[in-house]
Amino acid sequence: MPFDVLARILGPLRRPIVSSRYPAEPPLLAPAVRGLPELDPARCTREAACVAVCPTGALALGEEDWSIDVGRCVFCAACAQACPTGAIRLGSRVELAARSREALILTTRLEARR
Repeated sequence: MPFDVLARILGPLRRPIVSSRYPAEPPLLAPAVRGLPELDPARCTREAACVAVCPTGALALGEEDWSIDVGRCVFCAACAQACPTGAIRLGSRVELAARSREALILTTRLEARR
């Protein structure tokens, strides 16, 4: 019994720190972590298949831009699977904090239509 109490007291002192110095340094994430969808504007044909399959309505396609509402995205990758040209992929960005609701909407300019 005394060993169990001692192990509980000393145990945390022997383990390494598991947190990072976020936001000064990037978060420590496993390689398999899914990040936010990223768009390659040069490959986007504006078919909007990604918008149609998004279960949360996080994606929007305008005349000149593509946007994602980070507050709604659930990292499901349905958009990347539905894109016929492979213009969308899941990136490594997982930071979801913002000072305002509007700051959670990320926009990518699309290339001019030819």
